[in-house]
Amino acid sequence: MRFKPITSCLFLTTAFVPIAALHAEAVEPGDEIVVTALKRETSLQETPAAITALGGATLRAANIDNINDLQRTTPGLVITDAGPGQRRVALRGIRSAGDAQVGIYYDEAPLAGPPGTTTDAGGAASDIKLFDVERVEVLRGPQGTLYGAGAMGGALRVIFNKPDLDSFGASFDVSGTTTSHGGEGYQLNAAINVPIVTDRIGLRVVGYRRFDPGWIDNPKLGLKGVNKEDSDGGRILLRIKPIDDLTIDASAFYQDSKGSPSLWSPSVGKWQSPNLAVLPFRDQNRLYSLTARGELGFATLVATTSYQDRDLLMTRDPSYLWKLLGGQSYPAGLYYQPQNVTDWTSEIRLQSAGSGPFQWTVGGFYEDRKAKVLSEAHQVDPATGEDKDPPTVLLQRHVGDKLKQKALFGELAYTLFDRLTLTGGLRYYQYDKLVSGDTTIGFPLLGTPAAPYAEFASDNNGWLYKINIAYKLNDNVLIYGQAASGYRPGGVNQVLGLAAALPYLPDKLWTYEGGIKLSLVDRRLLINLTAYRTDWDNLQVTLDSGSFAYLGNAGAARAKGVEAELVLNPVPGLSFSANANLLSAKLTKDLIAPGTVPSATTGRAGDRIPNIPEGSFTLAGQYEWDLSNALTGLVRADFNHVGKFYSDFRPNPARPFNYREGGDYQLVNGRIGVRTQEWGAYLFVNNLLNKVARTSAGNVLGGSVEVISTVPPRTIGINLTGNF
Repeated sequence: MRFKPITSCLFLTTAFVPIAALHAEAVEPGDEIVVTALKRETSLQETPAAITALGGATLRAANIDNINDLQRTTPGLVITDAGPGQRRVALRGIRSAGDAQVGIYYDEAPLAGPPGTTTDAGGAASDIKLFDVERVEVLRGPQGTLYGAGAMGGALRVIFNKPDLDSFGASFDVSGTTTSHGGEGYQLNAAINVPIVTDRIGLRVVGYRRFDPGWIDNPKLGLKGVNKEDSDGGRILLRIKPIDDLTIDASAFYQDSKGSPSLWSPSVGKWQSPNLAVLPFRDQNRLYSLTARGELGFATLVATTSYQDRDLLMTRDPSYLWKLLGGQSYPAGLYYQPQNVTDWTSEIRLQSAGSGPFQWTVGGFYEDRKAKVLSEAHQVDPATGEDKDPPTVLLQRHVGDKLKQKALFGELAYTLFDRLTLTGGLRYYQYDKLVSGDTTIGFPLLGTPAAPYAEFASDNNGWLYKINIAYKLNDNVLIYGQAASGYRPGGVNQVLGLAAALPYLPDKLWTYEGGIKLSLVDRRLLINLTAYRTDWDNLQVTLDSGSFAYLGNAGAARAKGVEAELVLNPVPGLSFSANANLLSAKLTKDLIAPGTVPSATTGRAGDRIPNIPEGSFTLAGQYEWDLSNALTGLVRADFNHVGKFYSDFRPNPARPFNYREGGDYQLVNGRIGVRTQEWGAYLFVNNLLNKVARTSAGNVLGGSVEVISTVPPRTIGINLTGNF
């Protein structure tokens, strides 16, 4: 089987499971899309869950190249972008400091971020380059029973194309771009599939490179394009099928990204950075995985293991903080933090085979994650902002973080009368965490003396639950209701300025939701509605002692929302989609914990959770028509609105500069082109109206200067694709 043309899609959609996928591969009415979100194959439209599924062709037609772009296609998905490798992913308003709240998976392998010096692994989500992808599945709501910790808000799964064991094939996808106030960039993507032994062994090799010259300047240092990005990567996938009932998939993934934070200050000027130091960033990510799937007749046995080894260099500019604390006599500086995380995970599960009324999955999970951080404060050259060689080290400390998790899980589903399906899920988890560190060079300015090595341990165990009831009124109407729980592990702070280590507990939530899925007019019209409520207790948040910040538990929150979508294919080649997400995510208890200063802790019951828009919607349309027997034309446009949000819970007289506004923007994207079965040529534009669209807002470290992240300015590009 040859590669499918990566541009042969009908259109983009955003909200519910069936819609996006139907448009991904020019699906004919009556065809079914199969997903594996429940860790077994199920029909997309008949899966009683809120899942967005985007096929590879849909991703290309909508110019979705990375994780940021998925916000346009998934209701309730919010990504706060501070630059390459420094992204925070949230779903349905579940967002705070600490470990990730949305699990990110490459096939069966979870991706981990390092906790850094502030125990905030969730702010370092990996970049995802979406080339040669079979589909992306975004599972909205807690996925605790099947995916465990880190999936309390949902899970994002990237399913890569696997080796074809029968036919040779190859494809390429190249683009050249020009960005307003930036310059010229490019993307080069290629894939090749080789059947080594027909029907038994196949190899797939993928490579890509991306260069973006950046569009933010630093007038203080006389630098242009300080947020440039340079990424190289690829993957090798090997599929072995020694017998018909056994499939073994092995893969190796590598990506090397270099760049700098994409933050600028309106007070300095449009697209201008206020930093007094050059802030390099590098993210080297290696991931190796092995999955074996055996068909036993009555069931399928799946065993998978993966190992991630990720190195990051993160830097921050503390110059404003130093001058605030010590006056103008203190030099410009740099926080220099190389860090590493390794994550070994293994899972084995047995799941029912066939399509009988009784379906089940049982399994076990193990994780061993280790992270280490070197944190130094350096003095930089005030004229150039560059780090000195050798560096002038003003502060040096080490942080270690180890996490071991074990879990047993299961889900059982039984269908009565071919209409009513009852599903129950359980997961028992147990974890042990060890945080360690020392301060080898103290820094009097921050009141931090040298401190000897110390270790702090914590552990916890508990249960997660899921109950789902689904009823098929007929072949075109499915209604369902679900209650599910999720959690994140607790731990112990190892933060600069703490007189003693402070522990924090797991935070947990329950989500209650109901939905209806309609497939009408021979599947040419799809309407999907979901309503949900999430009760979130013991939030892990950044608290304030009056002299330093740390991670702790305080308060509670409730998120209530409605997700709706409509997709219409009135005639062949013409398609429209619309979706909307309305969300209210607010505190239900004050964020005041023992040891904190009430006047410095701003969150109060009724305050909105920061950085979560009040709503969003997307409209999209696409038309394809025959120009000749071999040539097809395409025109596409989409409009995206993101509601207003704020960077803090409320204005705080003690910190008046922390309350900043973001969101409240509209984006227009377009694409036109022609294609055949073998090649395609397209002209596209992102942010057609050149909007300044704020995706986050805050301040430089220790100062009142506002810094924001925004969608890139207007970008125009040419895209060429081919396959053979």
